[in-house]
Amino acid sequence: MFLSRVSLRHVPAARKVLLEVMRDGVYGQHQLLWRLFSGDDQRHFLFREEVGDGRIFAAGEPWFYMLSRQQPADAEGLFQVESRRFQPRLQAGQKLDFRLRLNPTLCRQGKRHDVVMDAQHQWLQRESGQLELPTDGTKQQIKARLLDMATDADLARWREQIAAGPYQAACEGRLGRRQTLNLALKTCSDNAVRNWWQSRSENYGIRVDPAAMEINAYQQRRMPGKGKNASFSSVDLTGRLQVADPEVFLQQLQHGFGRAKAFGCGLMMIKPA
Repeated sequence: MFLSRVSLRHVPAARKVLLEVMRDGVYGQHQLLWRLFSGDDQRHFLFREEVGDGRIFAAGEPWFYMLSRQQPADAEGLFQVESRRFQPRLQAGQKLDFRLRLNPTLCRQGKRHDVVMDAQHQWLQRESGQLELPTDGTKQQIKARLLDMATDADLARWREQIAAGPYQAACEGRLGRRQTLNLALKTCSDNAVRNWWQSRSENYGIRVDPAAMEINAYQQRRMPGKGKNASFSSVDLTGRLQVADPEVFLQQLQHGFGRAKAFGCGLMMIKPA
């Protein structure tokens, strides 16, 4: 395997390509990076988008980590590519820090659901039922009804949920009604992502501590190149894992984790803990 850092050169042809990529979102990024493997009919690489902060790369401009079976080759003179062989030697019991962008989904009655949105929907439905409020309407409408009708006891119950999770420090300050509701929802969805990740980790040859994970950067990512309303969600996980089965884990590293691997998800970055 090869681990690469890829950016576009500061030449007119590359600037033109960058504008085209930005129009097509992550689908455009996928098509762009495939150009580094001109002889491949199928995708055999994973990638992760980063945004320059003005130090190594220009502020606000995209650059990419890439993991591939073959070494990427810039035949068009559009890219700046730095590659090295990626052959980690791992042992059972070894601890690693990791970063991972995931598209967490679940299947219910033959239909695929976004884990974050599903958890928040279920929570809003339960709270509406508990307050004997209607459960129909959009997410914003349901939230508005809860904010209007929640009693002090309801708010205290929501704060208890928040205090039992990673946002405990927020409860030490003064939380307004809307802040309390939003943090309760985030606590619920974060717990759902943690449980989703932990339930799959053993199949990946690793053990994870869900309490030691951080969940950030939930985004709905558009894919106009795949259709007007095409999109998917992603979250960024950071934390520590323990290798249980090195062979299984290395195979999964190469294959990627979760869905939407063709669109910037699934590439795990690891380093010794």
